This record gives sequence, structure tokens and C-alpha cells, in this order.
Amino acid sequence: MEWYYDFFRVLSLVIVWAIPAALIVAVVAFVIAAPALTLGGVVIRLYEVVCVRLRRSARAKMRGVNLTCSIDADCPLGYVCVSGHCVPVK
Repeated sequence: MEWYYDFFRVLSLVIVWAIPAALIVAVVAFVIAAPALTLGGVVIRLYEVVCVRLRRSARAKMRGVNLTCSIDADCPLGYVCVSGHCVPVK
């Protein structure tokens, strides 16, 4: 047999088996990774919203610092925005 018969036989095996197998592996990896990355983003966002705000309000209470703000959402929990400064809710 000529060498090119072997070459095309191997090439046909690659086309028939290796490429679809690689595509299947890529799809499975995406199906596994997409929810994991989404869940990771949600967890990080929850951490930022809850923990960082709690720390900020605790530090402000301990130090008695007036934080600057433009709206109530800029202030830590338990504070409201009054005239550009975060003040504790009474």
C-alpha cells in the first residue's frame, strides 16, 4: 500500500472520532462550569452585600465616623443619609 492510504485512514479516524469526542468534552465542561461560575458570582455578591456592609457599619459605630453619602443606599446598615453624611437611625 501507498503511504497516503494510511495517512487518509488516520485522518478519517480523527474526523470521525476525535473531533466529535472533543466537542462532547467541551459541551460537558461548559455544562458543568457555567452553573459553578454563576453560583460563585452569586456567593461573592452576597458576601459583598452582607459582610462588607456589616463591617462598615460596625467600624463606623466603633469610630464614630461620619461617612459621606448621596443616597441612603450609600450608608451602612442602621444609617441614613442626611445632608451628605451617614447618621444612625434612632
